[in-house]
Formats: sequence, structure tokens, C-alpha cells
Amino acid sequence: MESRDDNYYDVRAQDVKLEDITSSAHNAEILRGLRDGETAWAAKCLDIGKEFNDDYEDDDEEEEEQKGFVVREGDDCGWLGYFIGRNKHVEHLSIQRMSEEQIRVLMKGVKDNRSIQFVRISNKVRGDVIIDSLAPFIRHNVNLKELCVWSVDLGLDGAHSLAGGTQETRRKNYD
Repeated sequence: MESRDDNYYDVRAQDVKLEDITSSAHNAEILRGLRDGETAWAAKCLDIGKEFNDDYEDDDEEEEEQKGFVVREGDDCGWLGYFIGRNKHVEHLSIQRMSEEQIRVLMKGVKDNRSIQFVRISNKVRGDVIIDSLAPFIRHNVNLKELCVWSVDLGLDGAHSLAGGTQETRRKNYD
């Protein structure tokens, strides 16, 4: 998975063919809604992950629609993060079952978002990956109200760093 700088996305955002950077028409519609800032669609609560349950079937559009953005081969997490980062309407973000590299690339763009109030991460990855990926987002998003992290091996140092980052953000809220 290639990590690109913000300028790459800024230059191409309005002209990119969303179908070329996603694995399904449903994922392309989610990206379109994020890019175009639509407010009447389901992305105010956005679930992102490799799969959402063991019974998931790729050809069941209704199931996919209810479950959110399903990350598969061919999905560009950089574009997804970029569009989330610039969207002003996403309030809830749930991330699950993604690789460490996918999380890094996704959060590089998400860090610019200021509308997200609730984040839920359930991933079996190293805690330092989560801390490093979340830190810029936590520091800059003063609207974050709740952060749930589970199935992550944070360790004592990681938990301390995460708590320190959330404290820094809360101080910004009151300054």
C-alpha cells in the first residue's frame, strides 16, 4: 500500500474516477458522498473494515449497504482517509479488522477531520501503531467526545501515551 502526500490527493480529488480506486460500486458511493459533502446519507456513522461478520457474502448488496465501507483488495485507504479528513459531517467512525499499514494510511488523511465525535477501533494490532496513527487526529480534533479502543495490545506505555494525548486535546477545549 502506497502512502502519498496530501498534495497528491488535493490535485486529483475532483477528477479521480472513484470506481478505479475501490473494489465495489457501494464503496465508490460512500467515497462520492464523503467527497461531495452530502449530509443526507449514512456516512455520518461510518464503519470501515475488512469484514463485519462471518456470514458476510460479497454479492449481497443489501448486507454491504448496512455494514459500511468494506476494505478489500483494490480499495485505496489513502483516498478514503483523505475524503473523511475533509468531510464536515462524519460524526462516528468505527474501524475494525484492518492491517497496520491500512490504518496508518487511513489515519494520515483522517487526522484533518474536525467533525468526528466518536471513534471506535477494534483491531488486533500493536498498540504503538494505534498510538502513532491516532495521535495527530486526537491532538487536533477538539470535538472528539469518546474514543473506544479494544482488542489492541496497548501496554502500559501505550495507554499512558494515549491518555496524555486525550488530556492535551481536552486542555485545548478549555483554553
